[in-house]
Amino acid sequence: MGNSISLLAVFVLLSTFVFSQELCDRVVEGQVLDIDTQEPLPFATVQIANTQKGAVCDTSGHFKLTGICKDEVDLEIHFLGYKKSIHHHDFHHNNPTIYLAPEETMLESVVIEEELNAHEIKSIPARKIKITNLESLGTNAGDLLTKSSGISTLKTGQNVVKPMVHGLHSNRVLIINNGVRHANQAWGEDHGLEVDISQVNQIQLIKGASTVRYGSDALGGVILFNAPSPHYSSKLSGDINGGFKTNGRGFSGEVSLEKGYERVALRASISGNKFGDLTSPDYQLTNTGKQEIGFTANGKFHFPTVDLDLFVSHFEQELGILRGSVSDNLDGLIDALSDSIPDGTKPFSYSINNPRQEVTHDLFRLGSSIYIGDQQFDIQYAFQRNSRQEFDVRRGSNNDRPAINLELFAQNLDIDWDHPSKGKWVGTIGLQLATQDNNNIAGTNTIPFVPNFNTNSFGLFGIESYTSGSTTLEAGVRFDFNNFDVRGRDTDNDIYRDNVSYANLSYTLGIIKEFGDHFSLRSNLGSAWRAPNVSELYSFGKHQNVFQYGLWRYQYFPANDSISTSGVLSNDDKEVKSERGLKWITTFNYSNDKLELEITPHVNWIKNYFFLRPFGITNTVRGAFPYFIHDQTDAIYAGIDVDVRNTWSKTLNTELKLSYVYARDIQNDQYFVGIPPLNMKFSIEKQFGNFFATLTPEFEAQQKLAPAVIPPVEFASVNPLDRDRSGTFDFMEAPDYFFLLNASFGYQQNNFEMVVRGKNILNSSYRRYTDNLRYYADDIGISLGVYASYSF
Repeated sequence: MGNSISLLAVFVLLSTFVFSQELCDRVVEGQVLDIDTQEPLPFATVQIANTQKGAVCDTSGHFKLTGICKDEVDLEIHFLGYKKSIHHHDFHHNNPTIYLAPEETMLESVVIEEELNAHEIKSIPARKIKITNLESLGTNAGDLLTKSSGISTLKTGQNVVKPMVHGLHSNRVLIINNGVRHANQAWGEDHGLEVDISQVNQIQLIKGASTVRYGSDALGGVILFNAPSPHYSSKLSGDINGGFKTNGRGFSGEVSLEKGYERVALRASISGNKFGDLTSPDYQLTNTGKQEIGFTANGKFHFPTVDLDLFVSHFEQELGILRGSVSDNLDGLIDALSDSIPDGTKPFSYSINNPRQEVTHDLFRLGSSIYIGDQQFDIQYAFQRNSRQEFDVRRGSNNDRPAINLELFAQNLDIDWDHPSKGKWVGTIGLQLATQDNNNIAGTNTIPFVPNFNTNSFGLFGIESYTSGSTTLEAGVRFDFNNFDVRGRDTDNDIYRDNVSYANLSYTLGIIKEFGDHFSLRSNLGSAWRAPNVSELYSFGKHQNVFQYGLWRYQYFPANDSISTSGVLSNDDKEVKSERGLKWITTFNYSNDKLELEITPHVNWIKNYFFLRPFGITNTVRGAFPYFIHDQTDAIYAGIDVDVRNTWSKTLNTELKLSYVYARDIQNDQYFVGIPPLNMKFSIEKQFGNFFATLTPEFEAQQKLAPAVIPPVEFASVNPLDRDRSGTFDFMEAPDYFFLLNASFGYQQNNFEMVVRGKNILNSSYRRYTDNLRYYADDIGISLGVYASYSF
C-alpha cells in the first residue's frame, strides 16, 4: 500500500512538472463592447501588461492574441473616451466579453468569461432570458418564463406558479437552481418553484428531453436559474432596487454588494416583498397575500490550476390560498363553482390566514474546476434543506396546526471530466450521486398525506460531439439507478414499509447544420424517463383544495366501478412502471440584419404516463372537495412554437410569439385536463433617447380539446363512488378566450433606471385554463407598478 502511494506521489509530481512547462501556444480571443449599448467598439486595443504583445479589435470589436507562453496574463483594454479595463485571464477560460464604460459615467468596465464547457447539448433548442434588476421585482419565476414561446404556467392562483414546457410540468420539468438540481417537495401541483427570482439575472430554457446531461425526470425540458456571479479585479459596486404594485398593495426590494480582487471575488444580496389580498376586476380575492425574504452570498477563488466557487442561499415564503376555494359541504361547493363572487370574500387585508403555505429553502454549494493540461475536471457538492408546512381550514385547535409538515434534506455530488479534444471530437463524461431524506414532523393530527421516504440515485453519462465544417453531430448516453425506501402509516395507524428500485438507459442524438450565413437547423431525438414519485404511489387524502389517492393507496373494482382506500398495495399487487418519453424537437432559424425567425415543431411520445384523473366529489368533516386518483396511460404531446423578431431601426423592434400544444390519451382515446390552449403574444418596443416604452397584447384561445364535463351538482344525489367514471372528465367547462393588454414606460440614464409597468390595463375579466383556482374565481385585474433601480 505504501509503495502504491509513493508511486502515485511521484506520478503527480512528474505530471505537475510536465504541465508546468511553458509552451507558447496559448490563445486569448474575445470581444470589446459598450456597456450601455452593447455595440462593438472597433479598433479598441488589447495588450498583455508589461509586454509589447497586443492586438487591435476589428470592426466587430473582436480581438485575438496568439503565441502566449504563460498560463495566466493581465490584459489591458483601452479605447478613447472609455475607462481602461484590466482583466486577469488564464487559458482555462475562453471567449472573454469585455464591456467598457464611458469616462463620464459612474459605471465600471466589466468582463464576462465563459467556462470551457463541452457537456452542453447544443442540438437541443435553448433560450437565454436576461433578467434586469427591475423585471424580477413584484413578480414570480413562472411568469417571467413566459417571455419565451413554448412556456406556459400551471397556477394555483397568483402565488403558486410553476412552468409548463410544451404542456408538461412539475416533475417532468427539471429545475437547476444556481448549478444545483433543485430539491423541494415537487410532487404537488400546488407547490411553487421556491426559487428567489429577485436574485436571478438569467434564465436558460432547454426545451428538449435533456435527461442525458441533467438526470432523470426531464421529459419536458430543463430550466436553469442563474444568479449574478462576482467579477475579479472589480471595484466595490452594488444595486439598490425597489418597487410598489397597486394590485395587492405590495412592496418589493433588493440590495446587493460586490467586490473583486485579483484572485478573490465576493457578492452578497438580500431581498424581500410583502403583498396583501389581490383583486379581480369585480371583487377582492381574499387571503391571497404573500411574504418572502431571501439572502445569497457567493465567493469565487482563483488559483493557477484550480477555481473554487462557494454559494449559499436562504429563502422563506408565506403564501395565502384563496379562501373561497374551500367549502363546508357539497351545496357550498356547488355554489362556489357557480357564484359570481367567491364565498368568504372580505375587504382588503395584509393578513394571511388558512389555507396557506409556509416554505423555507436553504442551499449550500461548493464547486471546483481543476485543470490538468488541456483537461478539465468539475467537482461539485451541494446540500439542501427544504421545510414545508401547509395549513388547511380546520375545526377548533387543529386550525393552528399544519395539516402537512415535511422536512427534506438532500445532498448531491457531481463530477464531470471534459476530456481533451481529439481532432474534431470533444466530449464529457460525468458521474452524479444524490440522496434525499424526507420526513413528516409529528403533530399534524392527520394521517400523513405522503409517507417518510429516503431516496438514493446514481447516474453515469457520456456526451460526444463531432464538428466538420458547418455540421455538428452529437450523441449521448446515460444510465440511472433510483432507489427509495418508504415508511408510513395506513388508515388503522399501522406502519407499512416498502423498498422500490427503478433503472433505465437514456440517449440523445442530434445534428446542427448551418446553411450559409442566414439559415440553420437544429434537430434532436432524445429519450427520457421518470420513476414514479411518492405522491403518485402513496398520496392519501386531502391536499389543499382536493382529495387524491396514489396508485398504491386505492384498489379499483371494475365489477361495480368502485374503489377501496383502506389498504396499502405494493408492486406485487399492482405493477407500476416508470414513465418513458421519446421527444423529437427541431428548430429552423433564419436571421439577417433586420429579421430573426425561429420555428420549432416538437412531438413527445410518453409511455406509462402518470396523470391525476378526476373521480368525483367527496364529502368529509372538513368539507366537500373534488376527488382524484392517480392513473397511468400512454400519451402523445405535440405542437409548435413560432418566434418572429424584427429590428426595424436602432430604436424600434417588435416580436411575435405563438405556442400551440396538442395532447391526448392515446390508450383510451380521450383528452387530458389542463393542457394549455393556443397562445399568442406580440410586443413592440420603442426608445426615445433615455426613455423607452413597450406595449404587449396577449391572446389566449379557449381550449376546445378538453374532456367532457360532469358538474358537481350531478353528484349531489348519488354517492361519488357509485357513479360511472369510465373516462376522464372535468368539473367545469374550459374558460372562454381572452385578450390582455400590458404596457410599460421607463427612463434609464447611466446608473439609474425607473419603470412604470401596467398589467391587464384594460381590467379584463378572465380565467386561465391552467389555473387550478379557475373553478372558484377570476384572475387578477388591472395592476400598476412603479419600480426604480440605482447602481453604484
